[in-house]
Amino acid sequence: MKRFRYFLGRHLDLQAKVSLVLVAVILPTFLIVTVAENKFTLPILEEEIRQIGIHSGKTLAAEIVSARMLSLAKPTPAIENSLQEILYTQPDIVRIDVVAKDSASGTLKLIATNIEDEPGASQPSFVLVEAVTSEYKIDEGGFGTWEINVPIEHRSRDPRGPKRILGTVHVIVSTKLVGRIMSTLWKTTATAAGFSVVALIMALSYFLRKTIANDRLLREAETENFKLTEQLHDAQRQLMTNEKLAVMGQLTASFAHEIGTPLNAISGHLQLLGEEMNPSGSAGDSGASNISGNISASTVVGQRLEIVNSQLRKIEEIVKSFLQSTAKPKSQKQLIDLNRLLEKTLGIVMPRVDSLKVEIKRKLNRELAPIRIVPLDLEQIFLNLLNNSLDSIQTKSVKQQRSRLQLEIASELTIAQGKQWAQVSIYDTGEGIQKVDLKNVLKPFFTTKRPGEGTGLGLTICQQLVHKYGGKFEIDSKEGAWTRVTLKLPYHANT
Repeated sequence: MKRFRYFLGRHLDLQAKVSLVLVAVILPTFLIVTVAENKFTLPILEEEIRQIGIHSGKTLAAEIVSARMLSLAKPTPAIENSLQEILYTQPDIVRIDVVAKDSASGTLKLIATNIEDEPGASQPSFVLVEAVTSEYKIDEGGFGTWEINVPIEHRSRDPRGPKRILGTVHVIVSTKLVGRIMSTLWKTTATAAGFSVVALIMALSYFLRKTIANDRLLREAETENFKLTEQLHDAQRQLMTNEKLAVMGQLTASFAHEIGTPLNAISGHLQLLGEEMNPSGSAGDSGASNISGNISASTVVGQRLEIVNSQLRKIEEIVKSFLQSTAKPKSQKQLIDLNRLLEKTLGIVMPRVDSLKVEIKRKLNRELAPIRIVPLDLEQIFLNLLNNSLDSIQTKSVKQQRSRLQLEIASELTIAQGKQWAQVSIYDTGEGIQKVDLKNVLKPFFTTKRPGEGTGLGLTICQQLVHKYGGKFEIDSKEGAWTRVTLKLPYHANT
């Protein structure tokens, strides 16, 4: 045995080894299945044959009673005619006898049969029965048969009334068909086993080569996926930085605007103070530069006013530079295909989708006409929403490893309040949002993420951008199950 194992390990390649294993496993398996199949199938088929005999006997008995054939002067022709019809439809029945009780002598009398017995041949023993009986026997040829007796009974119209046994239908059904079926089953199983082994070996040879090639491609894809994931993380970090910068820009602009008002007041009072200290100055001059000329030859107070004025000019320049740096450059609106932009944005986050093994579903209305909008605004919205969905899915996948991870993007044309809207929804099966947090998620700086993972500005910016175009922004969620974000933009076809 050890030498045989050594031979297998030393002289056979992987394909030959697997082929031997298949033969060693499949053939015994088919044999066991066939034996088990025969064991369970044979009684079922034999029972079916028995039921055929019982049904045929009952049918003939019911026809004899309903047509009152036994009351005829010569019942044999009528009964044999019905008997032949049954034999024509049921070839497995080898014999049918109809016996009736003689009203005069009380003995059983053979009324009809499909067998012409030779003179002196032994006749089957017939008995009157009150219920259906069946017995399995082996005939002279070694085949199994069912011998069945069905009573011919007459019932009164009253269901509770007595019944009379008029005779018996004797049926013999052969089980040769069962033997043929089982023989065919054996042949079919053996053929299937041989074909399966050959087919599996051929398929295995093909798939082994494909597996090796795919394994190489998989390694290359994993390397590329790793690079793309790193790029995605860099893009996410850059996006987070841009969000923070955007907030700082808003705060800076607001700060500069608020500071500018008191600075203008201070500048005006300094100008008036300088004119009061030097009345001979020109009343038409204005601005910080004139103040310097008016108070240059003044007292110590004038010198101090000059210092204050120079520092004030510096503050004004700083505020002006803040306002210039936070001014948003004008962007040109363009006709944008919502579906194409959705697919493009989805492609940006696709490496992360693949790494999380998220199932993507698309329900896009391809008949939507383009809408006029700034592309960068819409791309920023989609990217924010997709990243939020993937963050939620990733958190859930860690907590519930067997959960179904799904991301669905959909677009459609809707009508509400007498207007047409281009509606885009992003649905995910992430961890969802708590009901108490739903009313706060659109507030600036509110976030359900851990510190350092979010600024709480993504959804706020998305909402502001949608409202900028007169649209609507809605969020619905069920904690621990799903989240759906829907945005609606005014739709005007061919604009």
